[in-house]
Amino acid sequence: MFFRKFKSFFFILILFLFFSIEKNIYAKKADYDSIPLLLNIDIQIETTEAINLMYDFQFEKSDKQFNWLIQEYGWHPLPYFLLGLSTWWKIAPDLENKSLDNQFLFLMDTSIILSKKIYENYNKIEGAFFLAASYGFKGRLLSERKKWRKAAFSGRNALKFLKEVKGEENFIPEISFGNGLFNYYSIWVAEEYPLLKPIIRLFPKGDKKKGISQLDNAAKNSFYTRTEAQFFLMKILSQENNISKSFQLSNYLSDLFPNNSIFHGVNNSLLYRSGRFNECEKESLIIIENFKKNKYGYKHNLVRQAAFFLGEIYNSKSEIKLSKKFYNESIEMAKIINAEKMGYTLHSYFSLGKFAFNEKDYNSAKRYFNKVIKLTKRGEKINADSRIFLKKMR
Repeated sequence: MFFRKFKSFFFILILFLFFSIEKNIYAKKADYDSIPLLLNIDIQIETTEAINLMYDFQFEKSDKQFNWLIQEYGWHPLPYFLLGLSTWWKIAPDLENKSLDNQFLFLMDTSIILSKKIYENYNKIEGAFFLAASYGFKGRLLSERKKWRKAAFSGRNALKFLKEVKGEENFIPEISFGNGLFNYYSIWVAEEYPLLKPIIRLFPKGDKKKGISQLDNAAKNSFYTRTEAQFFLMKILSQENNISKSFQLSNYLSDLFPNNSIFHGVNNSLLYRSGRFNECEKESLIIIENFKKNKYGYKHNLVRQAAFFLGEIYNSKSEIKLSKKFYNESIEMAKIINAEKMGYTLHSYFSLGKFAFNEKDYNSAKRYFNKVIKLTKRGEKINADSRIFLKKMR
């Protein structure tokens, strides 16, 4: 009964939005005869609070303001794009949950419809920007869902409209965000996922170094995509082992948006990688406590990571009891999300095996080392090291 009522409500909501779009899509020319909304300082001032609330995971407040923007500027893609972006950040902490996928795709498709009207009737640069952004974010979700063909189609459309605004970065700094992502990830994806190379060949050749420079420009100068650019730049610099600069960005973002679990988790990871173990210990315990309190965005994967860091930190302090506790907690979280083959879990099993070996609890030690062997390939170092310990117990 509840499900039928929910479906009816969702259908009515879609109809309402559809008719709102139909009403606004044929806006009077006077609506367009002003500064493009993308560059309108008054609109930026009106949206600043809502955008900050969104990144701080205060969605009820941010969405209320985005919906007000729809009432005021329903003829324009901006409010639908922002509401779609808000929906993405609701999805991001728990990517296994697909309940908001249709809502997100509907909002991005709405943004695309309205962007085409801007592109065809008023301002090609502004329209092309929103078309590139909307297709780009749509492709982002589709790639997460491993819908590679649909993701590639969205990506090609995004690239098509990015080409149309090439050279306009000084006019609209937001453009640097899309160009930067394409230039970096078109190379990175081909390197990390060789099976996708046939699809990547359909796109122009990228440039990692140029991509990082463009993202840096967007992170400093754009408005609507600034935080997105900072977030991606932070991740990319971490991948490129520029830990110092990546940590500066993660520290800034987690301080500015303290309720954002994703920023919190990345910052904690960089604390660990930077050797700031006292700070990492404190933040890891906070993450686990937030999970226990069911705070929004704090999911099993974040606890898996935090518990592993604590296991390692207490191991280095020879606090074996605590170290065992958190290694086991990390393993339990991994089992829930089917992540036992991930590095943190493998090393947790291996460390527990060494503890058991040193304590002459050989049955437990064999169980842990055999678990590592089962989950890894023979050529991997941790597999070989586990076999060495098993030989010592024969």
